[in-house]
Formats: sequence, C-alpha cells, structure tokens
Amino acid sequence: MAALLSWLPNLLRRRKREALLAAAQSWPRTSAQMLKSVVVARDPLADGGTTFQDSQVESAFFFVLNGSYFGGHLRSTPVSDSEGFRMLRAVPEDLAVRVRYNPANPDETLTMPADNPDFPFTIWPN
Repeated sequence: MAALLSWLPNLLRRRKREALLAAAQSWPRTSAQMLKSVVVARDPLADGGTTFQDSQVESAFFFVLNGSYFGGHLRSTPVSDSEGFRMLRAVPEDLAVRVRYNPANPDETLTMPADNPDFPFTIWPN
C-alpha cells in the first residue's frame, strides 16, 4: 500500500526535476568550491545502477556572485556503499566544480556531467 501511495510524490518530483533540467540549459555557469562530501541513500529518482548500488556521494559546494555567497549540492550516479566511501577520498574540499545557477534566484543550482568531464566521479544531474 505504501508503494502505491509513494508514486504520486515521485511523479511530481520527476516532473519538477525535468522542468529544472530543461530550464538550466540556458542558465549561466560559474566555478564553485566543494565542501564536505558524504555517502547518502540513493535518491529514488536516480536512474541506472544495480540493486547493489543503493548509495550516492553527495557533496556541498558554494560560489560567490556579486559579493554574495550561494550554494547547493551535487550527487554522484548510484554506487555501492563501499564504492561511495572509496570515492570520498577522491573529492577533496576546495575541488572546483562547474555549476549552473538561475540568474533570478542563484540559490537554485544544477550540476551537469557534461560541464564537469574530469570530475572524480560521474555527476547525476540534480
């Protein structure tokens, strides 16, 4: 029954995410600095991966725009728990990452794998 009721919030989140991905194609890009990274449970919307890949690496970042600080977070594609903890060593604080931000609301950010081809792990666009 719970699984039956969870489809609606996930459908709404998926639609919002798809609209955000479409809008972000025209957003400006900037360089951000990574902060702390942690291993978290896999987001239900994260496509790909296997049954055993039930985690993601989540990293916080910040950037400065016109003297004000803004931030967000990025996630890896699905990974296993042990793979996620190994990946944490590859993501030092102060690592640069390219982010897209909404010029009308710079706290609304998106990270794309195409903008970060040399990043230590594959970024899940979120």
